[in-house]
Amino acid sequence: MSQLALQGTARAQGVTLTDADRDLLVRVRQAGLWEMPAGDWARTRAADPHVKDVGMTLMVDHGRLDVAVRDMAARFGVRLPEQPTKDQQSWLREMRDAPSASDFERVFANRLRAAHGVVFAVIAGVRAGTRNDEIRQFAATANQVVLRHITLLESTGLVDFGRLPQPTVSTTATTSAASALNLSAKDVTTSVVLGLLLCGATLLLLWLIRHSLRKRNRPGDNEDATARQPARPPAT
Repeated sequence: MSQLALQGTARAQGVTLTDADRDLLVRVRQAGLWEMPAGDWARTRAADPHVKDVGMTLMVDHGRLDVAVRDMAARFGVRLPEQPTKDQQSWLREMRDAPSASDFERVFANRLRAAHGVVFAVIAGVRAGTRNDEIRQFAATANQVVLRHITLLESTGLVDFGRLPQPTVSTTATTSAASALNLSAKDVTTSVVLGLLLCGATLLLLWLIRHSLRKRNRPGDNEDATARQPARPPAT
């Protein structure tokens, strides 16, 4: 091992990952364990050339992610899974036992699209909240890959969106903007009142200026001033 690699390993061992950071590495590895063979099957079993291309892309991308995640796990001391979960194995059997190419394509697109939607939310959460620079960079890369896969799988036209899980709505969504800006309800009310007062003062000032100019330029005022001047005696 080179000196640079030894230094990188030493730095990594001195950093404590959160449970969410570790879970990210495990999930990415777990996804690759079944999506790489699924993508490989799509290359050979699908009849649609586009589905073949999608399978090839998934297989290559997850192969690259797998190399990266195993390297990070080794440096941070994270134990990774070595085989697909029971659910993932059942999805692979479903693809393997598909009676026709069209049936395989349908199972391939829907199973992988649903799985990518789940891991996409997990990766985004870690990307938003991790304190570790390396995990943040890895999550950003994984996020881009998963989003590309979601788009590709949907482009096959085989995804049944009605069977995808419904997104959940946070109960704190209505207050998230104010919380992010550190504004309370009292702060918002005060800002509104001050804005109204400032607007009123501006309108009053404009009215006074306009009234003053109108009074100064009134024709009757000039005629009265001329009439009030005393008549001069005729010159001799």
